[in-house]
Amino acid sequence: MLLFKKFDIGPFEIGDYLAIGTIFSATDSVCTLQILSQDETPLLYSLVFGEGVVNDATSIVLFNAVRNFDLTHIDGSTALQLFGNFVYLFLTSTALGIGAGLLSAYIIKALYFARHSTDREVAIVILMSYLSYMLAELFYLSGILTVFFCGIVMSHYTWHNVTESSRITTKHAFATMSFIAETFIFLYVGMDALDIEKWKMVKRSLSYGGLVL
Repeated sequence: MLLFKKFDIGPFEIGDYLAIGTIFSATDSVCTLQILSQDETPLLYSLVFGEGVVNDATSIVLFNAVRNFDLTHIDGSTALQLFGNFVYLFLTSTALGIGAGLLSAYIIKALYFARHSTDREVAIVILMSYLSYMLAELFYLSGILTVFFCGIVMSHYTWHNVTESSRITTKHAFATMSFIAETFIFLYVGMDALDIEKWKMVKRSLSYGGLVL
């Protein structure tokens, strides 16, 4: 808190500092996953990927919980409400993801129009994943956590109800979309890092902070 004040970054309240803390607490495992190979070390890859996703999702849930409360005057009741809101967002997002995954498995297994058609099976898997994310955002839940648990349920139930050709197509489709998304993120971060105006603002803040110190 004192560091932000000395660098003249603010003014911030206690809720702003907690929100910034939840964002900084999320560790990025993308670079680590680029080094690991899913085919050579599947267990290590799954552990690192799962830890990164759950950590990011938890940070987002905490950020949303902190943002929904007035933390200018913190007492025991506010702390309990904050904890209850976190548990509510976590559990409801998880339940929504599990429900969407089970629904996709039921649609592919039980309904006639979704069986033995690679195009329809792949479309249902992709659209149900996106539907779980959209519903989570619609109800102000955690979209990342919902999609994560939806994917876990799909890998255990929906995956075994589709044909072999649909499995191969789905695997390559998600791998391609994942690669494009990661490339876009690195490209955006690299271009944003060269924003001259932002560096000028940082330089002025550091200069002011140095004078204060």
